[in-house]
Amino acid sequence: MNTATHDYADVPVVLLCGGRSVVLHAQTPAPCNKALLSVKGKPLLWWVVRHYAQFGARTFVLATGIQSEHFAPALLALGAQAAPNDPQLFTLQVGERICNIRLVSTGAQANTAQRLLACKRWVEQASRFALTYSDTVSDVDLGAELAFHTSEQRVATLVAAKFPVRFRVLGIRSGESTVRAFASRPVIEAASINGGYYLFNQDIWQARFGLEQADALETTPLERLAQAGQLAAFAHAGAWQNCDSERDFDCIERMVDSNL
Repeated sequence: MNTATHDYADVPVVLLCGGRSVVLHAQTPAPCNKALLSVKGKPLLWWVVRHYAQFGARTFVLATGIQSEHFAPALLALGAQAAPNDPQLFTLQVGERICNIRLVSTGAQANTAQRLLACKRWVEQASRFALTYSDTVSDVDLGAELAFHTSEQRVATLVAAKFPVRFRVLGIRSGESTVRAFASRPVIEAASINGGYYLFNQDIWQARFGLEQADALETTPLERLAQAGQLAAFAHAGAWQNCDSERDFDCIERMVDSNL
């Protein structure tokens, strides 16, 4: 892994940890916040933190929602130490790095824009900050993305990931009903999707981008950034996987086994 390109030591990282619970029958008999799913004995969010820590990140803000009361025990189980005068602040050794992790309870019903706004006070002193989803793992070169974001000089950058097509595609001509061919997955060029791993500068809080009124970060704010020419895409053709099903979970475990 290339960690030399750009360093995240002064880039706080917000992890969106508030989303819906899932039941993965082989793993969780009861609904579980996806960030807390156990992957090789550690919660899924730990693998995301580790990824950023490998690129120098040391300050993390976890925007919790559903089952927010479970995050502090999960951190303590990993060996984290709670700050003596702040029960929401923890230090955790991740590899060779000591990371500061703050829990911010943003409410079970908050959307992603509201969760980000709830974390504003913890990131607004930095010239830029990162934000990503706690249920997604990848081998994105975060250092190269940071260098790209710096060179682009736009308000925001996201990762344009390639998500593999899982099914064979029918060859049907426009306006016809006859199936003429089947395309196997390797033949199909996967479309680029919003893979998260955002970088923002402080202009993101400007009213013109609509965070305050948005029903999600991924709707109005990103659309307005794109319309203003202020959203850059960092291309990533490597591994990327979110977790919405048992199939996804199995894929993430294989990725972790490959030492991402």
